[in-house]
Amino acid sequence: MPRGLSSADHETDANQTASGTDMRSVLLTAALSILGEQGAGAMTVRSVATTAGCSTTGVYTWFGGKAGLVEAIFIDGFQNFGEAIRAAAPDGTDAKPLSGMALAYRLWALANPTQYLVMFGAAVPDYQPSDEAIAIAIATFEDLVVATRASMDVLNLDGTARDIAHHLWAGIHGYVSLELSKMDMAGNDDERADRFLIGLARLMRGCMR
Repeated sequence: MPRGLSSADHETDANQTASGTDMRSVLLTAALSILGEQGAGAMTVRSVATTAGCSTTGVYTWFGGKAGLVEAIFIDGFQNFGEAIRAAAPDGTDAKPLSGMALAYRLWALANPTQYLVMFGAAVPDYQPSDEAIAIAIATFEDLVVATRASMDVLNLDGTARDIAHHLWAGIHGYVSLELSKMDMAGNDDERADRFLIGLARLMRGCMR
């Protein structure tokens, strides 16, 4: 710390410096880092602020406290996750419709494991998503329903689009969750990728007439 500056002065300076960047993003990154490395118990307003290099006021200003911070992780996660899946959505004439969305699902989860566990794995046990957060989460599933409906004839699928989408979502989530927890029994990354593709093919075959 520079000579002559108190801790409070140092925190104020850090806040001012960070204001030139996206302080919200800095705080979210800090929270995810703590959550991923130390667990939910270590993620407090103070620990996030310290890691982000600002005062606790920054957390309260942007998120209103810890609950709002976790809510932002959840919502931002589903929004980014949804964008990744929609970008891979089939147009109904793709030679392998829906497979691109499944692969995008897996790749996003592997690239953002801590955020994925907040979204799907109750990584913060005392967090309860708001109605708004739930609506955003459900919207990503609805995107899969729409894509499934567009692919029914191409893949000769049997059943309703919603039921098929739920079957695929649950199966893909299962494979990804096992991989993230290192319980997929695969020897290396190539084997993990191969198992996912094989599993995806089996999930799809189970939906065909």
